[in-house]
Order: sequence, then C-alpha cells, then structure tokens
Amino acid sequence: METLPLELEPGQDLHLALSELALRQQLSGFVLGVVGNLSQATFRCPGQQQPTRMSGELEVITLNGTFSPSGVHLHLSLSDGACQVWGGHLEPGTVVLKGAQLLLRRAEPFNDSGKSC
Repeated sequence: METLPLELEPGQDLHLALSELALRQQLSGFVLGVVGNLSQATFRCPGQQQPTRMSGELEVITLNGTFSPSGVHLHLSLSDGACQVWGGHLEPGTVVLKGAQLLLRRAEPFNDSGKSC
C-alpha cells in the first residue's frame, strides 16, 4: 500500500478537499494521521439530525475514516479553547485555520478471490 501526504492551506474545507482528491485521482483508502487546526468545524453528533457548527481556534485531535471516488466517511475529534473535546461525523464546512497535514493510505485493489493483488 502506498502512503500519500496531503497538506491543506488556510481556508480549505477538509471534507471537500478529501472528496475532490479522491474523485480527481480515482483514489480509495483511509486516513492514517492528521495534525492541524480549524477555524470552523461542522460535524454531526450521534443521534442528531442537524450538524453542529463551531467557530474559533480549534485543534484537530483525530480524523479517522475512508475516502473513495464515491465519497468520504470520516469521523473528527477536536478541542476548543477550553480543551473540551468534541466530535462526530465530518461534514462540509470544516475549514482549515493555519494549516493541516494528513497522511493517507491508498487501498490496494482486491482480485476476485478476495485476496489483495
């Protein structure tokens, strides 16, 4: 499997950047790690129909999930200025503050027997 670094600039939308990369390059895989901060976070808490939106200087704690040309499924945890931790299903509208660096892992295709090629 191949690892791919991804550096996001201030103002980029985390969800949209991963979705567009996967679609443009026909990539499938998962997030290995992330460091960075956000000016705005939009995520859906468990059991809630509407997303939660937060603004301010927010530190990314974790980002886990998958990406493919058909979409992304990512879960985010972050802390606010009081070190309270928040998290849920990542939604569009999650904006990078100063920068974010991600390490992605490209998935290997499977053959008909279900074993990796």
